[in-house]
Amino acid sequence: MHDPRPPGRMGGQLPTRQEVVVSTLRSIPAPAQALLGSDALAHVVTLNADGTPQVSVVWCGVREDRILFCTEGNTAKVRNIRRDPHVVLSIEDEARNVSGTQQHLVIRGRATVVGPADPELCDELCRVHVGRADHPLNLARSSTAVTVAVEVDRLSGNGPWVAE
Repeated sequence: MHDPRPPGRMGGQLPTRQEVVVSTLRSIPAPAQALLGSDALAHVVTLNADGTPQVSVVWCGVREDRILFCTEGNTAKVRNIRRDPHVVLSIEDEARNVSGTQQHLVIRGRATVVGPADPELCDELCRVHVGRADHPLNLARSSTAVTVAVEVDRLSGNGPWVAE
């Protein structure tokens, strides 16, 4: 029987759903780490139970090749991550490339709620984004906030983190 799919990399055919293997990116390139550690805001996209996208702005940082952010535990994004860990983060850079277009980083990965909000991480993110740790937006003292870790599967976008 003729396979209607166009030829792909695996034996001349596209992989079936069972053949697709997701691997975690071994290390986040330095330019991507620099953007993630800056005061650039990240948009995190999760999927609601009905399949519609849910978008939130988060402050994030990088530790040991995982992207971390803190958020209140009763949010839609946390409920969505607990049900389906697949996320996309999008971060716009202030820099432009040689052709003049805005650089941006897109991250596809899997998120996990790793525990209560990490006070050191919350303080660090607050200092980066608002200039001081003792700000009302700091979640370090929230009894309901959590830390989310994102294992990066793929980087894309427009910038030095994309292989040419």
